[in-house]
Amino acid sequence: KGLARESGLHYAIMTGGDVAPLGKDAVTEIHKLFDWANTTNKGVLIFIDEADAFLRKRSTEQISEDLRNALNAFLYRTG
Repeated sequence: KGLARESGLHYAIMTGGDVAPLGKDAVTEIHKLFDWANTTNKGVLIFIDEADAFLRKRSTEQISEDLRNALNAFLYRTG
């Protein structure tokens, strides 16, 4: 929060553990977050706590389809 404030940026806090319970809505919420980040005139610092809860290797981990879709959306939006 302090870094964002000192830099004049908005900030968002996302917890990896919040992604899985969203189920199919996770993709929509990830896109909403990045849409906001792309439209704000100040810029956004996004802090992801416990990112390992959903940022996993797609090929070696058994993850649900919803979680896989959320991971794909996140990777798509982060480039």
